[in-house]
Amino acid sequence: MTTFNVLSAFIRFVKSLTNFKHKAIALFAFAVLFCLFANAQRNSGWEFTANIGGQAFYRLHKTKGVDLNPKNKIGMTFYCSATRLFSPAFGLGLFYQGGLMSNYYLKTGQPNDWTYHSVHAGGTINLSNWIYGYSSQRFYSLALRGNIGLGFSSNKESSAKTLMLGGGIQNRFALSQNLAVSLSIGITLTNANFDNTGSGFRFGGLYDVTVGIVYNIFNFQPTQKKPKENNRKASFIDKPFCSKKNHLLLYARKAK
Repeated sequence: MTTFNVLSAFIRFVKSLTNFKHKAIALFAFAVLFCLFANAQRNSGWEFTANIGGQAFYRLHKTKGVDLNPKNKIGMTFYCSATRLFSPAFGLGLFYQGGLMSNYYLKTGQPNDWTYHSVHAGGTINLSNWIYGYSSQRFYSLALRGNIGLGFSSNKESSAKTLMLGGGIQNRFALSQNLAVSLSIGITLTNANFDNTGSGFRFGGLYDVTVGIVYNIFNFQPTQKKPKENNRKASFIDKPFCSKKNHLLLYARKAK
């Protein structure tokens, strides 16, 4: 049985499930198994992240545009992930993000305090390692992440669930070969009622800025790209000063 047949059978199985939570459990159980039993390669390992920071929820209407009312307050969010690295540049993993949020009811203007939890499967690309090759001596690196998942939110009156699509940019500053500090910017798109206000907007978005740590467990080998060698024979101008001096002395002796 090929990998394609396995994936096709799994997709048909998920579609056959009618309960939203059952679909979520099946999806992420498959993601966990994929990460755990993926073939280990020479350059492979694990990456763990944990971030905390500020986050706001903004609604987008089809004709009115983005709701930028100052009553959309900045809340607190927490983010963590476990990623299976298949090379110094690419990895797949699981993500969790949750938050304590506060905005307002569009019709009454009353404050709305709500919380959410979400789980995601996604990928990470370390652009610095991809473009320049892996180096244990690199201080700064830039990474991108993209993920798709399921979110659950609630306030005092109701609850909601939604499919989520997100991504982010992560700036990493190395403290050692395995540990780095990160500054991240992320965005996650949701449905309009994820804040449980029934606003009638088209969809919503979670926007966050977080700081945290990145910890790696791997056996990577340096893969820095070497500059192209010039096969041209060294000319008199290319030679170092001492070589030029010896060449002139030899020429003077021959002239005698």
